[in-house]
Amino acid sequence: MSRALSLIQVKYAERTAIKSRVFHEYAQHGLPDGELAMDYNYWIVRDGETVILLDTGYDVSEAEWLGEREVTAVPETLDVLGIDPSRVSLVVLSHYHFDHIGWLRLFPHAQVVAGRAEDEFWFGKLRTEEGLDGEFVDPRHLIEVQRARDEGRLTLIDAPTEIHPGIVVHPVSGHCPGQLLALVDTASGPRIVASDVAHFYEQIEHGWTFFVHSDLDDMRRSFETLRDLGAQHGAEIIPGHDARVRDRYPALPGAAGRFANLLG
Repeated sequence: MSRALSLIQVKYAERTAIKSRVFHEYAQHGLPDGELAMDYNYWIVRDGETVILLDTGYDVSEAEWLGEREVTAVPETLDVLGIDPSRVSLVVLSHYHFDHIGWLRLFPHAQVVAGRAEDEFWFGKLRTEEGLDGEFVDPRHLIEVQRARDEGRLTLIDAPTEIHPGIVVHPVSGHCPGQLLALVDTASGPRIVASDVAHFYEQIEHGWTFFVHSDLDDMRRSFETLRDLGAQHGAEIIPGHDARVRDRYPALPGAAGRFANLLG
């Protein structure tokens, strides 16, 4: 990859997590329990006038799942950043959990990219008697994915794919059946937007697994994929929910600095 893009992380909500609740079998590490600041984010890639979203966030006022507190509603963040949702050209859905696809309805003209395994699993489950009860997927959000499919705007990925010059998505599993991570060639160097492949830096550094998982062995392999891609491309890895990301990258100037940081 050789294209220099700008990459922005946008925080729309937050909650206070407890380590022993978010890390699977945390007690085995022999470390004290404690709080962990958890941010809820989506990411914007700009290529000149072209705007691409990695995930969409969700409407916290619509349904609070785990104690999330809204910081700035997604539509307001877009307005402050000067982004017209109707002109967003591409939306990448890392996976179908509620906090990553809940605002897809804002982008009626965007092409949509998602993982084939993710799509087939959740739509297959939706058609069963069990449905989505007890899952972190909202059937109302899947309606918008189906709308994109019906309108010919949905592309499903099952192998590493360059979806835009300078953006390559890689399908992995573990947290869910078919998540996409994104390797973005920014003006400051390559960045890997892990989304929920790794929620926190501890998962990248120590391989700690998350309490929500479809397959623990696959999750551990996805950490290896993250680290291997990072080493291969000299890329910094951005975990999906770690509040410390905002300490490591500069805030945007002006009003957007309340919720947005420039990653590259």
